[in-house]
Amino acid sequence: MQMESEKTMRSSENVRPSSPTPKHLQKYKLSMLDQLAPSMVIPIVLYFLPKQQSPDHHANLLNNIITEKLKLSLSTTLSRFYPLSGRISGDGQSIDCNDQGVPFTVVEFPAQNLSDLLKNNPDQNLPRHLLPCPVTWDAAQPPHGCVALIQLSHFRCGGFALGAVFWHKVGDAVTVSTFLDSWAATTRHDVLSLSTLAPDPVVPDYTAAAAFPHNEELAAIQSSSSSSSSLSGIMRTGKSVMHRYLFDRNSISSLKPAAAAAAGLRPPSRVEVVSALIWRCFMSASLANGRSDSVLSHAVNLRRRANPPLAAACFGNFAGMALAASENTSTTIGDLGRLVGKMREGISKIDGDFVERMTVQSDGLAGYQENVRLTWTGIAEGVDPLCVSSWCNMGLYDVDFGWGKPTWVNRSDTGNHNLDSPFFINLVWLMDSRDGDGVEAWVTLDEKYMDVFDRVQDLRDHASVDPSPLTNSPPLIDRNPIPL
Repeated sequence: MQMESEKTMRSSENVRPSSPTPKHLQKYKLSMLDQLAPSMVIPIVLYFLPKQQSPDHHANLLNNIITEKLKLSLSTTLSRFYPLSGRISGDGQSIDCNDQGVPFTVVEFPAQNLSDLLKNNPDQNLPRHLLPCPVTWDAAQPPHGCVALIQLSHFRCGGFALGAVFWHKVGDAVTVSTFLDSWAATTRHDVLSLSTLAPDPVVPDYTAAAAFPHNEELAAIQSSSSSSSSLSGIMRTGKSVMHRYLFDRNSISSLKPAAAAAAGLRPPSRVEVVSALIWRCFMSASLANGRSDSVLSHAVNLRRRANPPLAAACFGNFAGMALAASENTSTTIGDLGRLVGKMREGISKIDGDFVERMTVQSDGLAGYQENVRLTWTGIAEGVDPLCVSSWCNMGLYDVDFGWGKPTWVNRSDTGNHNLDSPFFINLVWLMDSRDGDGVEAWVTLDEKYMDVFDRVQDLRDHASVDPSPLTNSPPLIDRNPIPL
C-alpha cells in the first residue's frame, strides 16, 4: 500500500481545553488500578463514509467544515476530560494537567476514495496510516509525553477517518468509548445545533478513583521493575501473525445451541460463544506445538462488578482478569458448552468482594495480590495463555459527530512477522460487527500457532477471514482445512 507517499499534511496543532483546568486539578495522580494497567497505548480508528458522493470542490469545502467543527468541539470536550490534554510526568506515575493540549493532525489522501480502501479485503496496514503516531507494543507511552493524540484523515470522496492513540494507564477501553461518545455528542449539540436530536454529552466521573488511591509502595516497585502490571506473567511476545475473523449473526445463532447444552440456564451471549470457539481452535494450535494445557484470560469491567456498581462513565482503568483453564483435548463442537461454563466460573470470582478487597477501605495493594492468588488457584504452571479482551457493547458504532455513524471501527494490530520489534502474541480483541449482531475477532498468534489455528475446520465453517466491512455476507474462509 502506497498511502504514505500519497498523504498530504494539512495542519498540526495542539487543541487545548476551552476552559483552563482549575489549579487543584492540575496534578492527576494515577489510581492504583491505573498503576496496575499495562504501560502501552490504545489505538483506535473510526471510518465515516460520505452520505453521498460529491464533486471535488464540494468535498473540499465539507472537509474544511468537518475539521473546524471537530477541533472546536474537541476543545470543549477536553475541558471535561482534562487529563487527556496534559503530559505524562517523568516517573510515569501522574499527569501534569497543564492544558498543553492534544496534538491534532489533519491529513488528506487526495487520490483515494475511502470506500475503495474498504471494499474487498482491506489492507491490514490501513489503520497504521490513519493513526497520529506509529504504534509498537514496546512503546510504554505515546510520544512526547502526550496522553492522547488524534489524526483526522480526509479522502477525495468526502469521507473521513478519525484515528486516535491513548495512553492505557490513564484509561481503559470503556474510558476511550466514553470520551468518543462525549466528543461526538458535543459536536452535535454545540456545533451542529442538533441538541434536540442528541442526548447531553457524557460527563466523566472521577470520584470512584478515590476508592483506589495512588499507591506509593507500588510506585516504588514499578520504578525498579517493569513486570508489575495486571498482565504480568500471562502476556508473551514474539513473531506474530494477525487475522480478522467475522462471525455473523447466522454463524453465532448456529453455535449457540451447542454452547447452551452445558452452559446452564442462562443462554450464552455472542461474546461467550465466539470466545469459546476461538479458545477451542487455539487448543488445536497449542497441542500441535507441544502444549497439553491452556488458559484463557478475559478482561472484565469492574464497574459492573462492584457492589453497588460504579458509574458507567468512571474515568480510568477498571479491569479485572478472569481465568479459565482446560486440557487441550476438545474434539467436538458440542464441547463449547463446557468451555462457556469454565469461562463463567472464572468470571464469577470477580464479584463485589473482589472489588472491595482493593479499595482504600480494605487492603488496597494487598487485596489486589490476594485477588491474583485466588484467580490463579487451581491453575497449573506452564499453561499456554490466550488473552481475550472484548470491546463489544461499548457503543462505538453509535459514535455520530453529525455526519453519520461509522462504517467500521477497528484497532491497528497487524502482527509483526515482517518487523523486528517485539509484539504481544496469543491475543484476541473482540469488536462488534457493524450491524451489532455479529462479532469481529482480531486474533494475533505466534506464527506457528496461526498456521494451525487458521485451518481448523470449525473456524472455516463459522467465520469469514479479513472481509470487507462494506458487505454483510462475506465469503467464508477458503483454505486447506485441518480437522480437530
